[in-house]
Amino acid sequence: MIDRRFPPQGPPQAIPKTLKYRDAEEHFVRRLGAALVLQWDALSDDLQDLMIDQAALVDDRDPAPHSADEIESFVRNVKVAALAKAPAAAKAEE
Repeated sequence: MIDRRFPPQGPPQAIPKTLKYRDAEEHFVRRLGAALVLQWDALSDDLQDLMIDQAALVDDRDPAPHSADEIESFVRNVKVAALAKAPAAAKAEE
């Protein structure tokens, strides 16, 4: 029997699992995904490769292409469009 209380030993590996969450929690998944992309350059090359491989293995609720190459292209291209979020005070004045 496998003891699941402790993290696995050895380097992290992409695993064929998916994330189960309620519709009302999907905004958390989107925010975590956006946070990961925005911090992408701070990750080591090995961790970037692992995240891309893991993303390619994860099932999605909606059928869509999701090869590792497509995901890597998305991450590389979407960061160019990242904009600074306006301060809350400036929004209130508008």
